[in-house]
Parts: sequence; C-alpha cells; structure tokens
Amino acid sequence: MTVTAPPVPQMPPPTQPRGRLQRFLRDEAWTGALVLLFAGLLFWQSTQVRAWGSFELQTLATSTLPLVFIALAQGVVVIAGGIDLSVGAQMVLFNCVAASLMEGAGFGSSLALAALTLVLGAVVGVLTGWIITVSGVPDIIVTLATSFIWLGLALWIMPQPGGGANPSFQEMFVGSGTAYWPALLCIAVPLLVVWVPLRRSRIGLSIYALGSDPQAAFLAGVSAPRARMTAYALAGMFTALAGLATTAYTGGGQASIAVANTATLGSVAAVVLGGIALTGGVGGLIGPVLAVWCLFLIPANLLSFGVDPSYGEVVRGVVIVLVVLSGSLLRRKWSKA
Repeated sequence: MTVTAPPVPQMPPPTQPRGRLQRFLRDEAWTGALVLLFAGLLFWQSTQVRAWGSFELQTLATSTLPLVFIALAQGVVVIAGGIDLSVGAQMVLFNCVAASLMEGAGFGSSLALAALTLVLGAVVGVLTGWIITVSGVPDIIVTLATSFIWLGLALWIMPQPGGGANPSFQEMFVGSGTAYWPALLCIAVPLLVVWVPLRRSRIGLSIYALGSDPQAAFLAGVSAPRARMTAYALAGMFTALAGLATTAYTGGGQASIAVANTATLGSVAAVVLGGIALTGGVGGLIGPVLAVWCLFLIPANLLSFGVDPSYGEVVRGVVIVLVVLSGSLLRRKWSKA
C-alpha cells in the first residue's frame, strides 16, 4: 500500500513594494526620517534665537565639519562589514602633519600639501586593510592597535600644540564672515565626485556585498581583499580631510588623545543614527552627515532653555538608543515581510 505524503503548504511570496515611489520610500525611509528630525531641530533653534540666520548655519557647518568627515570614514568601513577604532587617531595625526608642514606656506603650497595629506590618508587606509586581510584578525582589534601607533606618531611630530595654516586655505574650508557654503561645498564635493560614482561601480557593489554576506560575495566572485582595502583607502582619505578641516578650523595642530577618542565615539554614534547597519551592507553616507548635525543641535537647543550641558548629553544618548531600537524593530519587520 502506497502512502501519499501530505502536500506541503506553499508560503505566499513576500510582498515587495510596487512602483519606483514605493521602492524609494522603503529604501530611503531612514534618511527621510533624519531629514524631518534635522528640520525640526533647526526650526526649534530658529525659534530660540532672536536674529537666527547665516551665522548660526555657519556655526553648524564649520563646527561639525571634522566630525562629518570622520563619520563618512567610519560609514564606509561599516558598510564593508568592519569597524575602525582608529579614525579619531588618524584625524589627529593628519591634523598635526598638515599644521606642521603648512606653517608659513603660501596658498599654492598649502594645496599641494593638502593633496599629499590625502594620498597619505589613502596609504594609511590601504595598510590597515592589508593588515586585517593578511592577519585574519578582526577589524576592531587591528584598528584599536593602530590607533595607538597613529597617536604616537602625532605626538612625535607635534609634542606641543603649534603649527599653522594659510588664511586663504582656511577660508576654503570654513569660509569668511558668516558664509556657510564653503563648508557645505567641502562635504558635497567628495560625496559627488568620489562616493556616488564609486557606489554605482563594480568595486562599490563589492563593498556592499562584502558587508552584507562575505561568503555569498566570495561565491559570486567578489575579491574580499580588494573590496576591504578600497573601503579602508576611502576611509583614510576621509580621515585626512577631517585632519585638514581641523587644521583649517583651529589654525594649528594638537596631538590630543581626548579629541581622538571623542571623534571615534562620535563617528560610531553618527553611523548608527545615520541608518548604517553595524552588521554591514546596508546604508549610505547621507544619513551620517545628517546624524552629525542632529547630534550637534540636540544639546545646543537644550542649552537655549538653560538645561545643563550634561543633561544634553544624556538626551543625546537616549535618542541614539531609541533610534537603534526602532531601526532594529523595523528591519526585523521588513525581513519578515
């Protein structure tokens, strides 16, 4: 007697958004929420300042410029499935290198030295990615170790605060008077010239594939060493930009361990708030930029109400925790859809 197995119930196919608009809303929902949060915080600030205008915008753009570049550097590495605890130390190193070399230099020489600093940043990034690839040691351990090396080199180059920067070079980053567009342009140019084309290229897709699923990326023919070293090279260039922005903003250099640690923690917070999954393969670089501005505005707005700055940091931490929880629940819901 033949026993017939009961039919296996067929699961309905997952529902996918229909139309370009729905797909766009699904893919960019996090960025859209950040835009609304940033707009709300900016409107809140405008109601607390009597003559709110270009000065406040310049303060926002120039004060956060180094941290924006650090967040971009961390974002690229996290998208590739890693994490870089040395971004703050690299920023301090490149700040000391640029400030020591640019002291007394003209505008043309300063531009040449800035280009050299960017190349040095890419070399440092490639070296970091190469060490991780060859050793097989996790990113978090390698970058933690290299952070001490970069800070040691910064202290060797500049034991005491000093150095300088050309005034015209400074204006290129932070502008003059109440002009805020130079700082915004410094953010937009690397994103449009470097990141947008790279993201659409084969190597950019390889970076996302490596962060999403390394095994599947390998089976698909993705070169993991190449993708990882490219991600770290781009991150190194962003940290070099952060060092140059710090030199332009402060007019000098300082090998500060506290600044390095604060920048590293801030970059991780901006990446998380910016919608980049710490597991890798998800997110973009617009979110971290908006996240840096939001994290800057939260304590500043509370300060306008006379709230102690320490409580502002508590509120900022609570916001990050709530965003992480909400994002985790939303992604879990989408994965079950």
